[in-house]
Amino acid sequence: MNIRTKHTNNPLTFGLAMTAGLGIILMITALALGVIQGAAADASALGLLLVAGLIVFIVGVAGWVAVVQPHRNFDDINVPKDTGHHHAHAAEESHADDEHGHAAVVSTPAHH
Repeated sequence: MNIRTKHTNNPLTFGLAMTAGLGIILMITALALGVIQGAAADASALGLLLVAGLIVFIVGVAGWVAVVQPHRNFDDINVPKDTGHHHAHAAEESHADDEHGHAAVVSTPAHH
């Protein structure tokens, strides 16, 4: 049995995802403490915790975008992936002509 012990191929992207997740946890914690404590809450401490969480989240997401560059690896669903089955191309081309090559024929009744 093969057990996979490595959870990510790139530890840097995993760390950046964990950083963004930590930012979300900090923001949720600040909001939860504000709700639980109500009027007795220290607004400046909770505001600082919320802003710190937002900054940590932004650093994690910006770092991930800089490392992964998803805008360069965009998968266009309109472009078919080459599957390596070259024998199917002739059949696909004949079907493409059937779909787009015919004009509509309108028949008119003949007058006798």
